[in-house]
Amino acid sequence: MFIGTSYPKLDEKFRLILPAKFRDRLAGGVVLTKGQENCVVVMTRAEYEARAEALTANRTIGTQDFRVLSRHFFGDADEQTPDGQGRILVTAKLREWAGLDRELVVAGAGRHIEIWNPVTRAEFMDAGAEAFANFSEGEVRLN
Repeated sequence: MFIGTSYPKLDEKFRLILPAKFRDRLAGGVVLTKGQENCVVVMTRAEYEARAEALTANRTIGTQDFRVLSRHFFGDADEQTPDGQGRILVTAKLREWAGLDRELVVAGAGRHIEIWNPVTRAEFMDAGAEAFANFSEGEVRLN
């Protein structure tokens, strides 16, 4: 499980040094892809494959819904292995999607990590604060 938040910077080659507490779990390889709310999602290859299967399993191939989902989830995804210093490249397409500059927020989100523009994340978190405060744990269904 990925938890916690850090505030790293992209280096001059647009590489992110993964937070130390996440590196061991991601050393075998990662996939970066578009996330909802204009963030970049980083997950293990196994998690990406599981999500890909779940996202496409009940959709009809050839429908507009399937094509749109496939193009966003697969088209700009990038598979990498962190280097010896725990760095991964954030591609231009993904930086553009998330509005990323040098300053970042890297937040654990359970089964994946999210990379955010700090302003976008602050706005998103502020907008959801009341809903979170009023969330009923009785509504949670665990698989």
